[in-house]
Amino acid sequence: MKIILKAGTAVVTSALLFGTVTPVMASKAVTGASATIANPVSDQGKEQIDISQEEVKVTKEQAVELAKKYVALPEGFSLQGANLSMSRGFGGKPAKAWNLNFSHKEKKDYYSYLSYSLDADSGALLGYNFSSKNPDSKPVYPPKTSLDQAKTIASDYIAKLSPELQKQVKYNDLHESSRKTPLNVYEDYRFTFERVVDGVPFPQNNITVAVDSEGRLSDYRVYWDKDAAFDKKEGVITPEQADKAFRNQAEPLLQYLIPYQSKELKPAISYTMAALQIDAKTGKPLYESKAPAAVKALTEQPQSGTATAVTTKESALKRAQQLVKIPADAKLEEANYSEYENESTKQTDANWNFQWALPGKDGAKDNRGYVSLAIDAKTGELTNFSQYDYSSNRTIKPEEVKVSFEEAKGKAVDFLKKTNPSYTHQLVLETTEAPKTDSKLVGIDQDYTYTFLFSRFIDGVRVENDNIHVSVDKRTGDVQNSYVNISKLAFPAKKPAVLDKDKAKELLLSQYQLRLVYQSVGLEGQIPPGIPMERYNVLAASGKYPTDNQNQKAQLVYTLENKYENVAYFLDAESGKWRSRDNGEVISLEPVKVDDIAGHWAQNELQLMLDYQALEVKDGKVNPNQSIKRGELIKMLVIADSGGGYYPAGAMDGRKNSFKDVEKSNAYFSYVETALDRKWIDRTSDEFNPEQPITREEMASLIVRALNYKKLTEFDNVFNRNFTDASELKNIGNAAIVTGMGIMSADGGKFSPKLEVTRAQAATAFYRYLQKR
Repeated sequence: MKIILKAGTAVVTSALLFGTVTPVMASKAVTGASATIANPVSDQGKEQIDISQEEVKVTKEQAVELAKKYVALPEGFSLQGANLSMSRGFGGKPAKAWNLNFSHKEKKDYYSYLSYSLDADSGALLGYNFSSKNPDSKPVYPPKTSLDQAKTIASDYIAKLSPELQKQVKYNDLHESSRKTPLNVYEDYRFTFERVVDGVPFPQNNITVAVDSEGRLSDYRVYWDKDAAFDKKEGVITPEQADKAFRNQAEPLLQYLIPYQSKELKPAISYTMAALQIDAKTGKPLYESKAPAAVKALTEQPQSGTATAVTTKESALKRAQQLVKIPADAKLEEANYSEYENESTKQTDANWNFQWALPGKDGAKDNRGYVSLAIDAKTGELTNFSQYDYSSNRTIKPEEVKVSFEEAKGKAVDFLKKTNPSYTHQLVLETTEAPKTDSKLVGIDQDYTYTFLFSRFIDGVRVENDNIHVSVDKRTGDVQNSYVNISKLAFPAKKPAVLDKDKAKELLLSQYQLRLVYQSVGLEGQIPPGIPMERYNVLAASGKYPTDNQNQKAQLVYTLENKYENVAYFLDAESGKWRSRDNGEVISLEPVKVDDIAGHWAQNELQLMLDYQALEVKDGKVNPNQSIKRGELIKMLVIADSGGGYYPAGAMDGRKNSFKDVEKSNAYFSYVETALDRKWIDRTSDEFNPEQPITREEMASLIVRALNYKKLTEFDNVFNRNFTDASELKNIGNAAIVTGMGIMSADGGKFSPKLEVTRAQAATAFYRYLQKR
């Protein structure tokens, strides 16, 4: 078989590789006439690697039969596509895999899909995925399969599908303590079984297994380097020595970030820490992670007098030509003005957008490229700029470089002083040194631009994701691209008082667990600076760049692994508390534990609501038999109905309070407003009384509305009126629906509509609500 490999980023992956556990069906190499190479990357500008000598030992037909033996193909599924893909793994060695896609049309409106991936030489299963979205399926809560049951199912599948690897892997349970019982029945359980070598985990090699709530295998992936070599364990420092080394190296860094789902959108100052890994034998860091001694911006003050509003197309076009160099032969093709509401500032932003075509050379019909840019209409500053010339090579030979790194750096700095003058006092150049040249790269093509990253700092505090990238042509010194990503949200001019660094360090380190692991560089780490990945792939395959990594051994490393990977959070630098990355609320990383529910009849239901912080805890107690407050119950219902993933925010930013006693500063504000939006409550008064107890009839009404059954309650004659206290009920339908569905009960036929609801009763009712909805 002759295979032509198009080199590209998507081709050079480590996914679904190197499992070799199943006997090969064909002992001789065979050709598969129907094989095609899968390559989602555009072929434009890519070089081809002729690997005509490469052959596969498993035909497409054999791969299909093998796949069915691994995981039985359900009745009605038919093969929709088969392709042969190429990837590179340990030491840059190529690996081939058959990818088989099946589908089954269940009904008119939806399909079920199933896919397999098999090693094209050994026939080993590398991947499996099953998905089916049946709109008629009825959710079951709690899930039919528990976490422990799913874990057993996952382990059994490894024994069946990868028997020779089973004894070499171990389940990583580090994140299990932070895993919550799902409130969404469709959530899959996903497990990672890591390869273990001489008692040391090698996390880069693993088997991941996903099991759905029905106990079915939904995903299976094998990541395995069969040619990996490992360093010996002799001379490894102790965990105590490693812990000391980490504490010496750890450096808390201040950073502004924005919890975009908070009810009031504003920056929060946080402490973060660069990822740390140390050599397990020397105790030295694998890479430098210390914060810079000083942060120096491009200028001390913003450049004044240059940024002015541009109100007409003519003035905007003139401004564009002042800011950037437009080729003399460029033809203006597009000019437009756009306005939009900035979601962060709630103000109207406006841009002028221009695009020029670069005509083909020597009378060629097709354009050779384009120039495009955008200008802020209010400030006249550049927001984006790019130019592309198809006729010019994207890689160049060393002798074509006419501009040094230092010269290009100066041009990039001067460019920003001219195009973004109001931010120069906050922009810090991160790319300060030229990429190191590999001795093997003499005479080899390289990227045609230098790229410089300018990050935004305000009074010494980095602003997360705020930066400008500038690329400078190595041949001409012209700026090719400038991508501006600067938030217009208001930030404090001065850094607020923050937590002591030593205290911050202790808190930051507490979120990690020290682990001794094996680690290999991986393909990305092998690519020399200045060489595009696709170009490296071509050079390596052609032999022009020697890949001597075959003999490279996986290194013993001490690393810090986050124990709370399932939670998005940050450390508030002012309060020292953990806060949600999404909505900014204070959270607990560890499961919430209280000392007054053990043995309680509603212990499990209460703990579930505590896990999602839907119940208030004071002095280590939840007080399950106390009456629940109206605001607290509304919060519990919103969280339960949202599957635990409720982020009020964006919609609440700038919103006025609907009730005078639930102001924006109130903890229940976003929940009450959400309940109002979802029509679970009505605004019949100016007050909501969030601190007052709620009655059984009020809770029944909320549940019925959340189930979208409110309309039914208008037909009260159709409901059973056998409640002994029916005369006390304002709406017989609400009580009939919640008792008929088993969400609430009627003791001896008595509903007791005016009785206050306890926290335990509320937790139980909402757990049953999840079961019935």
